[in-house]
Amino acid sequence: MGKIFPAFALLFLLFQPFLQGDEQKGSTAVDILEIEKRINSYSPDRRYPDDAFILVTVQEALAAFKEHNGGVGACLVQESTGQVVERGHNRQFNPIFRSDLHAEMDLLTRYEERVKARRADNPTAPQTVQRKYDGMVLYTSVEPCPMCLSRIINARLKKVYYAVADPTGGMAQKIQNLPVFWQELAAGSAFEPAGCSPELSALARALFHPSGKK
Repeated sequence: MGKIFPAFALLFLLFQPFLQGDEQKGSTAVDILEIEKRINSYSPDRRYPDDAFILVTVQEALAAFKEHNGGVGACLVQESTGQVVERGHNRQFNPIFRSDLHAEMDLLTRYEERVKARRADNPTAPQTVQRKYDGMVLYTSVEPCPMCLSRIINARLKKVYYAVADPTGGMAQKIQNLPVFWQELAAGSAFEPAGCSPELSALARALFHPSGKK
């Protein structure tokens, strides 16, 4: 009996991390159900000008999280009408690996493919980079990373608003660290925190899970 107990204790210690992992997975599942409930029941607060659009990004972030792609979402809005013209979220791992498909990249690629299709139908229409995103505003649940911000700048998007900052991976607040070319191309642009409610910021932060950081 004296030999069996130490052996059992050793096995318990070896498997304890896996048991704890199962508990954490269960806890995460409960958390996501609660987050989803909060998102589904949320109504945009008119005191915050960007609330309705950030809600869309959080809905997209939830979809990304549930797909195990990391909880980040984005949307593209025609500023003059308030119409959401495109939505996107992280898709870099599922359904297939695509290293470029962070939320903002997914969004821009989808929109540009639609513009390309319209262009094919009307090849004589004037087409410039500026016209493609003229009057557009990009909203995202998390501050864009260096790769996404460079793509956004290259698209000549002049207004980008995010629900939560990413102090370690975000680039919007560190734009002065980009090469001079990119800084000059971004001149006159606004890359700033969104005017959204604390509730939506909290949801965006909760969905930006460490296992799925951009």
